Amino acid sequence: MTDLSILHNFPQWEKMKKELEDDFFNDSLWNELVLHHEKLIADHKELLKSRTELKGLIYADMDQLLTKYPYFTVYWKRYVTMVYTLEGLKPSIRVLERAVISFPYSLDVWIDYVNILLANKLKADKEMNQIFLQGADNVGCHFLAHQFWDIYLDWAKSVYGVHSNDYIAILIRIIKLPLHQYAKYNQEFMRLSKNFAITDLVAKDNLVTYVKRKYDGLNEEEMEEYIENHSEKLISSFFGDILAQVETRAQEKWKFESVLKTDFDFNMITLEELDRWIKYLENEEMYYQTRDELSDINELIALYERALIPTCLSDQVWIRYARFLIQNKGNNDRIMHVFNRACDHFVPLDLKEVRYMYAKFFELKLKDLEKCKQVYLSLISKSPTETEPVSKYIEFLILHQNENSTNAGLVHDILNCVYKFNQEKGPIEHLSKKKKINRPIKGQTQSNFEILSPDVKDLYDKLTFWNAGQLIVSVCKFYWLTKKDLKLTRDTLMTFFNTFAVKSSKVFWFFFFKFELCQRNRKNLANIVSQVRTGSTLNISDINIIIEQYNSFVLKNFTVTELKDGQRDLIKNMLETDVESSLHMKHYLKVRLAEDNDEETTNRRLVKENGHPAAMCEGRPTLTNPLLISENTFKTSTAPALPRFRNVEKASLNVKYIHESI
Repeated sequence: MTDLSILHNFPQWEKMKKELEDDFFNDSLWNELVLHHEKLIADHKELLKSRTELKGLIYADMDQLLTKYPYFTVYWKRYVTMVYTLEGLKPSIRVLERAVISFPYSLDVWIDYVNILLANKLKADKEMNQIFLQGADNVGCHFLAHQFWDIYLDWAKSVYGVHSNDYIAILIRIIKLPLHQYAKYNQEFMRLSKNFAITDLVAKDNLVTYVKRKYDGLNEEEMEEYIENHSEKLISSFFGDILAQVETRAQEKWKFESVLKTDFDFNMITLEELDRWIKYLENEEMYYQTRDELSDINELIALYERALIPTCLSDQVWIRYARFLIQNKGNNDRIMHVFNRACDHFVPLDLKEVRYMYAKFFELKLKDLEKCKQVYLSLISKSPTETEPVSKYIEFLILHQNENSTNAGLVHDILNCVYKFNQEKGPIEHLSKKKKINRPIKGQTQSNFEILSPDVKDLYDKLTFWNAGQLIVSVCKFYWLTKKDLKLTRDTLMTFFNTFAVKSSKVFWFFFFKFELCQRNRKNLANIVSQVRTGSTLNISDINIIIEQYNSFVLKNFTVTELKDGQRDLIKNMLETDVESSLHMKHYLKVRLAEDNDEETTNRRLVKENGHPAAMCEGRPTLTNPLLISENTFKTSTAPALPRFRNVEKASLNVKYIHESI
């Protein structure tokens, strides 16, 4: 029996699976599916134990969710319960171990994990201590981590004894943390510290430094004598200072902790909730910058990892986290892990800033240009309608041009990409039903299209009619802003003026218009507007932006005489961009809608769609003595003359309707 045939026996399950294919991020659907599985297990536990395929399908659904989004603590717990019900203790613990690996900064997961291990005595003391140490590194700095520490202390008390060095060492670690329940740990420490000398509790170097700062003027012999004779006083003073600092920090943290969202869900975090986390992180970073102890960074790393749980679908905290690690000389493997989780797992593809940062990390920090190139190419491949990744990639190639090559060679290859794109992809990808053939560009033949640079070759396969124009823009920016060559810039833009590669390229037409606007070239601006409004396939809003900017330029820079001469075109432009004007008044839109670029073709189609037999030609006599509208007839004493007509015989002609000529 196949998996598909099994689902046919569970129509509700099959229906929810299909709904999730279309709406994967629907939290209520996932909850409904998990509830279905839990009910199925409760009602048919014995049957499921023997039906491996059905059990595997249940596990596959949970794995699908938790592999993609491991921050769902509640679903990890429910998954563990399912496995425990069907297979027993050890398989359920393996699921918990997966949860700890996938979601190491979840306090709830760690508490469940160590509780189950202790309750069933599954680990030796040495191994259990290593697990506690690992958990302490990951979640011990959480503001509400007291439950984890209580479990750790209870275990240490039973294994080492309350008066042991191991137990007191754990307490010393805890009292340095600004936890919600810091006071009870400090009281426990002060009670037990009476059984220890100060040298048992504080490292010698730290103790000497502290005494020097407190009691300046003591020589080495006097200092050692003072430490030996005033152990209890030093314990009270040394750890009293720590308590005062921790108390202040805990109260400060509570202002932020009390208003934070801490759980993960599919809904994007609100700006208000995100702002609270950002302010909290900024406050903790400022505190960290005033500290010299390297260990403090672990507390801030743990806070960043906590912040990512509710904010992981936004890129802001990921960027701050990566920047913090880079600025503080964090481990490269940790930084890479942060970027990989952000780019491959959580941050939506439309948020690209963290991905550009990842590329820059390879480029500037690791000096790995090949990996940097792969990041850019991956972005271009996954975002075929966007131009910014192409622009970033071209800038990267120009900046790191091979020493054995020249910029001219690279630019030639980039432009050859566009020539080749026009030649090979234009006729195939054109949206018009009427097949159009791209004319060869002047000076270019098929043999000239060779691309020598392997980096540019990799780019060619990822070009689309949305982003191909960006290559021209990047080259022209280089000519204009770097080489300061206006003629070469204009010639390059004009070369591709009427080609397939730029028909849908918003970035090309906006750049070309801006360039000629800066040069105040009236003729070229008029040509650009003419081409955009009749020959491009840009969306209406983009075309209207260019037309409106052109109208503004005309009104500001043309003389009255020039405006009168061009008033017909100016009025057409205004009607084209007026949101209240009808389609019949938008001449250029009707040209673009026609396959043959003829306005009359669209007019005839509109008449067919209208359904009203409007008259195209009607015989009307001509009035020869109309009253002047400007003439005031109110005080006129004599009656006006009777109307006189010319061509009266036309009134007897038949009316000719538009539909008869179509």
